[in-house]
Amino acid sequence: MTRYESPIAKLGHVAIHTPDLDESLWFFSDVMGLQVTERDGDTAYLRGMRDWEHHTLALTESGEAGVDHMAFRTKSADALREVERQLESEGESVTHVEAGEENGIGEAIRVEKFGHSYEFYWDVEKPKPPKELRSGLKNRNYSEAVGNRIAPRRIDHVHVNDPGQNAFDHDEWLRETMDFQLNERFQTEEGEYWGWWYAVTTLPHDIAIHREPEDASTQFHHVAFHLDSLQDLWTAGDICSEHGLEINNRSDGPAMHAITRADCMYVKDPASGVRLELFAGPGYLNFEPDWDPIEWEEESLGGPTNHQWHGGGPTWDGIDYV
Repeated sequence: MTRYESPIAKLGHVAIHTPDLDESLWFFSDVMGLQVTERDGDTAYLRGMRDWEHHTLALTESGEAGVDHMAFRTKSADALREVERQLESEGESVTHVEAGEENGIGEAIRVEKFGHSYEFYWDVEKPKPPKELRSGLKNRNYSEAVGNRIAPRRIDHVHVNDPGQNAFDHDEWLRETMDFQLNERFQTEEGEYWGWWYAVTTLPHDIAIHREPEDASTQFHHVAFHLDSLQDLWTAGDICSEHGLEINNRSDGPAMHAITRADCMYVKDPASGVRLELFAGPGYLNFEPDWDPIEWEEESLGGPTNHQWHGGGPTWDGIDYV
């Protein structure tokens, strides 16, 4: 199946729990440069410089640390109903979320699938920034004059951890049921698949899975936001160093992915513990309607925890859903 057949249009947002909203806002907004769309009580809604939707990241102070849900927008209202019917046919317990319960989002559904908290929605607000923050170019949202030196452009992808057979079941569901296109996958020396990269857009991936041992927990690994260039990553590294933030790459600096062909850097929000990837490139764009997945083998690429041509990937510890 290919992305053209999927009822899913794109990755929408990730919602996070934090024990300290002000500290998380310091990290994601003051340091990283995401723009705050609004703050409503204990929740703040943020987005990148060129994100159009109300938010691509939600932070809620709840006394806990972890991920509430990852949300995907469907292609239409009918597609949302299609997804709901499919989930119900699988025997899943679907939770309905009323319009406005999450600011900026219309009616939505949520489900725990393979231990991951998914949300699907269609209706969404796309507010313009305040006039003093708005770009004079109509095909941009925020003015470059108000962005800091990192200023992520848009949400890019999410990456999750699945233990053992759960990874294979999740893979099959994304490919065969939800019609995500499998762009790349990685096989260990033992001939076992370890990682899968899927897209419903032309990006290298909108969601990825890597397989952990059978007795590991189902976890969320990271959310990625896009930067324009490798130089932006070096700038981000400088800024993180100035703020005493530890870079989570094994090489302690920016790296280049072989899989997905993008430059990258990982850093954690000190309050919530959620890992942020700054993903520059964008790697490649895939317009092929008859794509065959790229197959990677450990002997030609290196181990599953260091699948970069330059530098090192992150550690594979994830964070729980709350």
